Amino acid sequence: MKRIFVAAIVALCAMVLIVSPLFAEEYQWDGVGAFEGDINSTGAVGKNGAAASANVIASQIAVDILEKGGNAVDAAVAMIYAVGLLEPAASGIGGAGQMVIYLADRDEYVQLEYMTRAPEAAIPGTLDTSTSGNPPSAEAIAIPGVVHGTMTALETYGTMSAREVLQPVIDLARNGFPVSQRWNTNIEGRYDNLSYYDYSLGLYTDEGFLWNVGDIITNNDLADTLEVIADQGIKGFYDSEFTDKMVDYIQSQGGVVTRDDFASYTSVWREPVSTTYRGYTVYTTGGPSNGGIPLLEALNIVENFDLSSYGHDSAETVEILADAFALAFQDGTQYIADPDYYNIPTETLISKEYAKDERVKYIKVGQRIKTARAGRLSVTLSSTGEKVLNGNTPDQGGTTHMVVADKYGNVVSTTNTNGINFGSALAVPGTGFVFNAHLGNLTNSATARVNVLMPGIRVRSTTCPAIVADENGKPVLAVGSPGNWALVTATFNAIVNYIDFGMNVAEAANAPRSWRDGITKSLYIEGRYSDSTLSGLEAMGFEILDGDLDYSSHVGCIAALEIGEDGWIYAIGDDRRNYGAAAY
Repeated sequence: MKRIFVAAIVALCAMVLIVSPLFAEEYQWDGVGAFEGDINSTGAVGKNGAAASANVIASQIAVDILEKGGNAVDAAVAMIYAVGLLEPAASGIGGAGQMVIYLADRDEYVQLEYMTRAPEAAIPGTLDTSTSGNPPSAEAIAIPGVVHGTMTALETYGTMSAREVLQPVIDLARNGFPVSQRWNTNIEGRYDNLSYYDYSLGLYTDEGFLWNVGDIITNNDLADTLEVIADQGIKGFYDSEFTDKMVDYIQSQGGVVTRDDFASYTSVWREPVSTTYRGYTVYTTGGPSNGGIPLLEALNIVENFDLSSYGHDSAETVEILADAFALAFQDGTQYIADPDYYNIPTETLISKEYAKDERVKYIKVGQRIKTARAGRLSVTLSSTGEKVLNGNTPDQGGTTHMVVADKYGNVVSTTNTNGINFGSALAVPGTGFVFNAHLGNLTNSATARVNVLMPGIRVRSTTCPAIVADENGKPVLAVGSPGNWALVTATFNAIVNYIDFGMNVAEAANAPRSWRDGITKSLYIEGRYSDSTLSGLEAMGFEILDGDLDYSSHVGCIAALEIGEDGWIYAIGDDRRNYGAAAY
């Protein structure tokens, strides 16, 4: 089976769309793109493996790993580092992430959480954790989790060595890769922050000027860092002379992290949370993610409505989805944080009973919920949280999503994040990557009810990588998105599109969608909905935003794959942020 490519990439990374006679004979698709619904030619389909991510080059690196005999975990780890190189604003070594993995040989779904962790000096009210300054405060830097998480995933369920997985990314960093328009757009949005640090600005610009789209650039410093990780693994990053180099520079800029903070960092295997939805089962991430539980709560709410009877392009469907999200959003902000520090009412929040008895009653079809409130639940400090918050400890929106499936039946859905684009904007000279400013996600007050800044607490994030299983428990859809709270609704919409409206993965990703801005009346909605739908929503009292745009940057960006009944794997990258897919 020849490889199927989705786009042409310049220079060393050039690709050509190839469709074998076997594929053409079996599938008989003559439309735009790789398969039906791939209207923007950002999809790929194959028998043996497929991947989708923020950059088609990263997706191809993942598929190359699969072709060399690696499994989905090997490919996902390679793709995470490749995306960190190619889309450094959104994710990278200085950030965090979560994985939901289906292990075919064990018929089991597992979750690996490698969110950032607060340093021991994180005493509420004593640090400047603001991310709104220019640049964000160095005191807001948390201990990154990407290296520990990816190496742990590789050591536990991978089949290849760190060197084998990272070498293609090292080579790409040294040999060069083409600048994309997305690269420059991200830099323009955070130019002032990056320009505070000469080294950071030099990493991503041509001496302060934007590169031309298509220019071939390198990042040899990042390649050197990847060499350290390839040779020394977790210890090389978290407990070595390299660690001292990072810590010393961050402290010189006002940061409070220490080598002990790095050395004590661990990623955590957790059980994914799940709910059933119209005969399917949806697996995603629990706390410290406050996106996964609301995703399941919203699905449980809308399961009480016959969405298919209203149709996808209807004011009623959009309103039901928007209101369900608003209710789940409130619970997500009020009741979820690090489960080691708080007793979280997870089982209640994801239960069918809570959705039907306590949340559905607020939704009146045809009437916008004007004031969505959290449910009447409670969250308390655990014994660990009590001990840390009251102890005498010494005073010491950039996100991306990826999916991959292999020929063995394994599937990985993973979301990685720097928090805001380029995080703190601080890059340690010689390392080639920026650090997060994730402590800004915690509440810097000891009197807050939940998610308080504390020593060692895991930072909360809305990431919700998801895998959907059929009635037999086998994965049929892997999906997720970047975009702060919009990533929850993008994933939510894609799952509803797939299950309620019978769309394939490309149709589910490319269909027009909306995002309600939290609990406000503002509704970002793409103009490809019918005039009657848009006018109907306005009549309900929604303030329509982006209705003049066919594709909005505010509604998230899907990376997803579908494992078809025909045995083919269909992958799609959302063109809203120039995502791309590869397969073989």
